[in-house]
Amino acid sequence: MHAITAMQLAGEAGDMQLPNAEIGGIFNMGGAAVANYVSVLQALK
Repeated sequence: MHAITAMQLAGEAGDMQLPNAEIGGIFNMGGAAVANYVSVLQALK
C-alpha cells in the first residue's frame, strides 16, 4: 500500500494515476483488528 501511494505522489502510477495527487492516507488493519496503522504521505515539491 505504501509503494502504490508513493507512486501516486511521484506521478508514476501509469493508468491508475490520480491527477494532482499531493497527499495520501494509508490505513492497515491486521490480526483480529488489534494491530492498526495509519500513515500519511505528502508529495515532495
